[in-house]
Amino acid sequence: MNYDIKMIKGTDVNYYFICKRRAWMSIHAFYVIDKNEFVEHGSFLNNRNRKYGYHGIRIGQNEIDNLEIDKDGSYIVHEFKRGHKALDGDIFQILHYIELLENQGFIVKYGVLHLLGSNKIKIIEKTQELLSRLESAYKNINALRGDKMPEPINNYYCSHGCSYAFFCWG
Repeated sequence: MNYDIKMIKGTDVNYYFICKRRAWMSIHAFYVIDKNEFVEHGSFLNNRNRKYGYHGIRIGQNEIDNLEIDKDGSYIVHEFKRGHKALDGDIFQILHYIELLENQGFIVKYGVLHLLGSNKIKIIEKTQELLSRLESAYKNINALRGDKMPEPINNYYCSHGCSYAFFCWG
């Protein structure tokens, strides 16, 4: 591994699984300044007072939504999403946070994905298959740093939550 995973943001991992162009923009610090409805909704949810332990834990360039310390001293990662179902990007974002913490010497039990649109939760546990996919994503995300911006591809997320859609479709 010739990269530091602390320098890869959880949002980069999430975006990588949704859209390579969106990931490229995040990696190259193209940020949305004008708040659209999705950005405003995310800001509102992020600023809500939650009862899940500590809020806004920062590791490198990453900020974990919430980190709970269990009675046995291990950690549980909490990530909040506004959607109704668990997406690959959301799952791998949590796995990335688990890897970051474990690389710092912490013991992490699992992650919890809170789907606020449906009031459901999904427990995320590390498996060898998921870790292999995450390692492959790290390599590809690192390669995006030197690549030119990928061409836009129209997918479901362009009109259902992408705050970068205007970069691609005007």
